[in-house]
Amino acid sequence: MSGHLPLQGELTPESVRHALGLPPLPQRAPIGLRLSARPPQLCVGCPHGDTFKALKEALTDFPGGTVFSDIGCYTLGYFPPYGAIDTCVCMGASIGMARGAAEAGLFPSVAVIGDSTFGHSGITALLGAAAAEANVVVVILDNGTVAMTGTQPSFSTGERLLKVVEGLGVPPAHIRVIIPLLKHHGENVRVFREEIAHRGPSVVVAVRECLEETKKKVKGGGPS
Repeated sequence: MSGHLPLQGELTPESVRHALGLPPLPQRAPIGLRLSARPPQLCVGCPHGDTFKALKEALTDFPGGTVFSDIGCYTLGYFPPYGAIDTCVCMGASIGMARGAAEAGLFPSVAVIGDSTFGHSGITALLGAAAAEANVVVVILDNGTVAMTGTQPSFSTGERLLKVVEGLGVPPAHIRVIIPLLKHHGENVRVFREEIAHRGPSVVVAVRECLEETKKKVKGGGPS
């Protein structure tokens, strides 16, 4: 609140040194090259992009909502052309934040989390949301791998993931599976609209393999 640190964005060594009253670190002088801006972006054809398109269209019928994202490749859904998420704080925070917002009266309140992050830090938050019958929609992006850090195996994917979600207390009728492809776009939008309109906890699982994992298999590497 004092202005010593930014209210949003990342803490950098420079901003922290400034807040602590330390002098800036020495820097080399610019060499005069003009570098093109290269913001991070989802891979072309990434399944998350199709999920975000459907979710964003569905939300046009429910103004005033917020999409709480988690940490993973899908956090890039914040950037154009998607503009599909509003927040990202820390690993596993999305579901708890969505529940808290819903209990404070926000509608719709949507959480987006990857399958591996859900297994790492999201399970306990969904357990609490289901027990409280919180009015949230949790979107689990099941691409079958830990895509952001090198396609390591995910332990909460496929049928195991669905069983875990049901075991946490989410009503089976409101555990929905979609396939994020453009040919399913209309159906996916309909599913999102139905679950947003449902008053209570629901989970939409978007199932489509990560492109990097597919490339490994095509090259003969087999499943990771």
